[in-house]
Amino acid sequence: MNHIHEIIIGLLQLKGVGRQKIKLLLEIITSPQVLSFREVVEIGQTFHIITSQIGRVEIEQAIADAKWLVDECEELGIQCKSYLDDGFPVCLDFNDHPILLYYIGDLEILNQPKRAAVIGSRTPSQLGADFAFQAGKILAENNFVVISGLAAGSDCYGHRGCLAAGGKTVAFLPSGLVRIYPGSNKELAERICDHGGCLISEYNHHETVQPYKFVERDRLQSGTSQFVIVSNFSPGSGTIHTLSYADKYKKPIYSIPVVYDQSRDGFEYITQKHINFQIIENTKLMQVIENY
Repeated sequence: MNHIHEIIIGLLQLKGVGRQKIKLLLEIITSPQVLSFREVVEIGQTFHIITSQIGRVEIEQAIADAKWLVDECEELGIQCKSYLDDGFPVCLDFNDHPILLYYIGDLEILNQPKRAAVIGSRTPSQLGADFAFQAGKILAENNFVVISGLAAGSDCYGHRGCLAAGGKTVAFLPSGLVRIYPGSNKELAERICDHGGCLISEYNHHETVQPYKFVERDRLQSGTSQFVIVSNFSPGSGTIHTLSYADKYKKPIYSIPVVYDQSRDGFEYITQKHINFQIIENTKLMQVIENY
């Protein structure tokens, strides 16, 4: 049982405490692993990072909940890794990085040198679905880890294309790892792990799906990828968030002319948002992947 994990999980149970405040607090404390949870909270209150209105009862409940969650994770085969642990993936060292990951599978594959995301609409055209599948397949054939979000549609096709080529793929989820979201992709999630991939979430298995968690998940897909391949999407699509983060983190965005033609409204929308992307022919995209 990792004491740092208990401290971080416990802090997340406290009202008004999120990952930014936890990062700030743990930057102040030289060796948090040698302190009790109560001592960490008291330091946070001294520096006005944690409100003084949180009292003994809330603190005791938070650490009890943290111990319970850590024990449950061990029983369920869910592993944890904090940003303070050895082996925390280097590709997650970006602005607004996660402080704690829950995962099933091989987290180490995020340390592989070649990583790319395949994303797009939950309701792609047949052409868009085929493109996402082929993108995942070609990436895997060129030793890329394929990253996506296990959502219906384009994400699924990207994961499946990777698996079809014998590759390894990572799925970042907007939910805990017991009730896979969406439920229709539970079998795919199992295949990902069975073939050396990984399921990852910032959320414990008791948390419910909320709209903001999809956006937070999207930043992880972009942040851990060297570039993003996008299939169909529309101006109202959640794909926009992933593309926005890709642009923010200076990750190239690629698609092909036929997808552009089918999703012109989406591409025009991100053009208005000053999000950079490149539309290139299939053969040139292949060259980009092969030469990366």
